[in-house]
Amino acid sequence: MATSYSVFTLSVLLLAFSVAHCQYRSISGGLRLKHISTSVNYIWGVTTDDRIFKCNRPCNGDWTQIPGALMQLDVGDEEVWGVNSAHHIYKRPADGSGSWVRIPGALTHVSASGNGYIWGVNSADNIFKCKKPCLGAPWVGVGGALKQIDGGHDYVYGVNRDNLIYTRPVDGSGSWRQIPGALKHVTASSRTEIFGVNTADKTFRCHKPCVGEWELMEGSLKQCDGTFDSFVGVNSDNYTFERKTGI
Repeated sequence: MATSYSVFTLSVLLLAFSVAHCQYRSISGGLRLKHISTSVNYIWGVTTDDRIFKCNRPCNGDWTQIPGALMQLDVGDEEVWGVNSAHHIYKRPADGSGSWVRIPGALTHVSASGNGYIWGVNSADNIFKCKKPCLGAPWVGVGGALKQIDGGHDYVYGVNRDNLIYTRPVDGSGSWRQIPGALKHVTASSRTEIFGVNTADKTFRCHKPCVGEWELMEGSLKQCDGTFDSFVGVNSDNYTFERKTGI
C-alpha cells in the first residue's frame, strides 16, 4: 500500500534544501531512509527499522512499502537484491512484483548493479562475486578485504576499513587498483562518473576511469547511489535527495 505524507512537510523540506543546494530536489515525501539505491526505472530504500520502500521514477515522494525487512539493498536494471540483519541474502524483480527469493550465503553488503555479476562482502570483509542470475551458481571468493562494494558497467569499486578506495574489472579479472582518496561509501553505477561520500559526509565525484581527481560537490550525504542519468543520496537526518548526473 502506498504511504502518503503531509504536503506541508514535503514543502518545508524542499524549500530548506533548495535554498542551499539548488542542484538537488527532495524525494523524501516525509519518509526517512537510512539507505537508498536507484536504477533506470526505480528507486528503492530501507528505513532505520529495516522497512522496505520503492518509488517509480521520476520519484516525487510517492513511496510504496514492500513486504519484508532488509538492512541494505541494491537495485539493478532487472532485480533488487538485499541483506537482512541476519545477513541472509534475498532478491526479487526490480519492479517489486513476485516475492523475495532467498539466495544461499551470508553477506553484510550486496551490489546488484554490476554488469553480469553480483558482488558482496561479508562480516569479515571477505569479497565474493556470483555470475547473474546467481541462483544455483556458487559464490566465488575474490582476494582482498572491503567493507562496502558497488558494481558498475566495466568495473567494481569498493572501500576498506581504512576508507581506502579500490577498483578492478567487474568480472573479477586482474587485480585491485587503489584510487587516491578516502571514502566511506562509493558507487559506480553511472556510466561516466563515480560518486562517494567521506567520513565528514562530504560528497565527491570522479570522472571514469578515475585516477584520484575527486571533485567536491555541494550537499552533505552519508550514503549515495547513481545510475546513468541520476544520483540519489541520504543525509544524516535520513532524508533523501536526487540530482541529475553531469551537473
